[in-house]
Amino acid sequence: MSNTNNQIKVGGIILCGGESLRMNYPKALLPWGQELMLQRVIRIVSEVVSPVIVVASRDQELPEIPDSVRVVYDEKPGVGPLPAIALGLRELELDCQAAFVSACDTPLIQKDMIQAIVSRLPDHDLAMVREDQWYHPLAAVYRTSLVEMIEGMLAANIQRPIDLAERAHSAFLDVEELRSIDPQLCGLRNINTREQYFELLRETGLEATTRVPFEEEQT
Repeated sequence: MSNTNNQIKVGGIILCGGESLRMNYPKALLPWGQELMLQRVIRIVSEVVSPVIVVASRDQELPEIPDSVRVVYDEKPGVGPLPAIALGLRELELDCQAAFVSACDTPLIQKDMIQAIVSRLPDHDLAMVREDQWYHPLAAVYRTSLVEMIEGMLAANIQRPIDLAERAHSAFLDVEELRSIDPQLCGLRNINTREQYFELLRETGLEATTRVPFEEEQT
């Protein structure tokens, strides 16, 4: 599948360096059917864009991933996604004009959703999904040319992705426009807790075929 849009070459950045405090288990290593969570997201994103970069924390355990996927390490984890996005964009800037950015904990991410977001980019620097007053910086595509602006913001201790969106020439894709592709907006659902993990396994029918590394808490 082509990873260009109006001659823009688009790569991918998957962030997996979070501390997973509410899960109390590394989300990148969560089983999902016959795959682990990070493996699944890499596979789906790689079917739409390439190359793909994983941004992880130093000393973080990662599952086996394709040799074509490069891993870079965030030296300042725990301060939000913008430094990790900048790191990924800097890594890709010689290969691509833009990058689709995703978290590693969105197992229902869809190729059509990625393509819909990327399609908004050609006349903008950034395209991001918007849901009422909420924004999804990890369901967005960023031009690699934004990296210097981001690094300048970080140097000034400005770390919210929405602050970048307000400074850049940005396009916002309302979630209602995605419902023709994904009626329940499942591709935007991320997993933060064990309860959410078990709930999504049940909803997708994968509970019986997934070897869960911990027991479900009974309420």
